[in-house]
Amino acid sequence: MKRAVFVAVLLCGQVSFAQTSPDSATKQAPPISSEVSITVDPPPSPIRLASLINVKVTVKNITDKEIYLETVRSPNGMAAYMDFTYLLMKDGREVETTFFHRKITGRQRPDDPDGVWAGSFIVLPHPPGLIYQMTIDLKRLYEIKEPGVYTLEVSRFDQNHKTKVSSNTLNLKIVP
Repeated sequence: MKRAVFVAVLLCGQVSFAQTSPDSATKQAPPISSEVSITVDPPPSPIRLASLINVKVTVKNITDKEIYLETVRSPNGMAAYMDFTYLLMKDGREVETTFFHRKITGRQRPDDPDGVWAGSFIVLPHPPGLIYQMTIDLKRLYEIKEPGVYTLEVSRFDQNHKTKVSSNTLNLKIVP
């Protein structure tokens, strides 16, 4: 009997939380959690260990209005990589990063050489729809030394909504 009363109390609590106030129809909908979407697409199969592993990253404005995004500008090819955070996993652990990856993320090791970054940040307007597509080479970011199944997630911090926007999780089967 006590169990039935407890379940009834829980159900009543859920019902009361689901009720709306009479003036709720005039309130605005909650804000969207982000203004962009990120999609990653794999290279053509089979993905060979000895080859470049080029992944396509697509960024879209998913609103119905113009938005402004901060983007990195750099003459040395770093900019495309610096707009995002990358996480490549194998067997539940992050794959060893390259010097380049550590440099753009500020995670240098004591044995990494010093380097100077040249570039700037710019805020640009973007209408609804496709913002850009770019190709990244995962081997520029990670020390991929053995075949197997890897998972990749690409993300970006949305300054306007103070939230992390993540891509789809991409599974990559890398063969010898």
